[in-house]
This record gives sequence, C-alpha cells and structure tokens, in this order.
Amino acid sequence: MSPTKNKLNKKSKMPFNINRKSILGVLSLVYQEIIDSFLTKTKIKKPKELEVLELVKKKAIKNNPNSILKIIDDYAYKSTFLMNIGDQKGEILDKAIKDSRATNILELGVYLGYSTIRILSNMMDNSKLTSIEANEKFAQIAKEHIEISGLSKNHILKIGKSSDLIPSLEEQYDFVFIDHWKDLYLKDLQLLEEFGLLKQGAWVFADNVVLFNLEDYLDYVRSSPDFKSEFIPTMREYSKSHPDGVEISKYKL
Repeated sequence: MSPTKNKLNKKSKMPFNINRKSILGVLSLVYQEIIDSFLTKTKIKKPKELEVLELVKKKAIKNNPNSILKIIDDYAYKSTFLMNIGDQKGEILDKAIKDSRATNILELGVYLGYSTIRILSNMMDNSKLTSIEANEKFAQIAKEHIEISGLSKNHILKIGKSSDLIPSLEEQYDFVFIDHWKDLYLKDLQLLEEFGLLKQGAWVFADNVVLFNLEDYLDYVRSSPDFKSEFIPTMREYSKSHPDGVEISKYKL
C-alpha cells in the first residue's frame, strides 16, 4: 500500500468503530419504521408525521419555537422514532450556528422542519436560511410548523432533489447543514464545491456520520486539504445507548 493511501486511511479512521450497539441502533430504527408503515397502511393510525402536525396545531404556542420543538421531541421519545436531529445533537447545532456567525445558511434535508426551526432560532437577525427537501408532503408539514413558530421571514423552502437544485443555486453559503439521504452527503458536498457555492471558511455540519457509517464522506473531509474537520461523539437522536456523531468541517480556512 502506498504512503498516500496509508495517510488517507489514518486521517479518515472512525473515532470509534461501528459496534454491536451501533448495529442495534440501525436495526431498531428499521423495526420501528416497518411497524409504523404497517399500522399506517392498514389505517390503524395516521402517518406519524401527520400525527405530529396535529399535535403541534393543537398544543403549540404560536410564535414560540421551543413549544414546537418540545412537542416533536416528546412524540419521538414516547411514541415512535422521528428522523430529526433531536434535542441533544440539536444543542450542538444551535451552538455551531451561533459560533459560526453565518449570514447565508443552506440546509439539505428538512423532514418536519425541526432542524430548520433550530437554525432559524439561533441565527443572526440579518441571516437567511435556504432549505431543500425532496419529499413534498414532508415539506408542506415543515412549512406549517415553521409558520406556527413565527420564523418564516428569513426562510426559503425549495422542494426537489438536492442534486437537481444545488446547480441552480446562485449564492455562496457560509454554513451548510446536511441531514438527508446518507448516500448523498458526499455527492452533494462535492456539487457545492464544483459550483463554487461554499464561502471561504464555511462550516459544513453533517449529522449521523457514525450511525450510518459514512466512511466515504469522512474519508473525503478528513483527507482533503480544503477542509479542517472535527468529530463530536454523541448518541443517536432519541436514544441513550446507540452511538452516533456529527462532523463539523470548515472549508479553506
């Protein structure tokens, strides 16, 4: 093996290896999704995303983002899994948004608008957020949540595949939050680079890098001379036992 390849492997080595708890973490998500899908298809219950929206409409305090986040978190802890960043990793995202002092933020993956609300709540008054979501139903639910939160003013929601929409973007971003389809993390990051959409010093915050073993993405950001990366170990969202982590990479410092 060449010295270059050895160096690449050393830089990209996972902070801790995928273990039994990690595998169980993924399997538990798959199991919950199968059960929820069966109950939904047999009309025993509504889709969980619609149940959350109904709870938010019924219980949330208008123009109070934290009340919406709490309703979503409570549902995920007590009922069934939701693929948000969650409360614990959400606090890491909150801090990153504040510390970066970003003025133009891009979000890849919206789902129910949970991370969107966290970003909008913590960014500066003169900042704006553009979010991309491929699933139109999720995007509409997220839009309602964001409107109830009172944070729509500095937000643009684009519906479509990230690979189609990224080349059409015309501005540079100084913060990118990635939490969508895991096989698109690296492809979309490289698209952002290819089209010159990352400002010098831009922060790239990637969720679930351990839970889904995103070795190709980690290889890239840890070995590229254009990125300086930091790993933060965490637990998987809404779990106290399944390992996960986020990777924060800074572009061309």
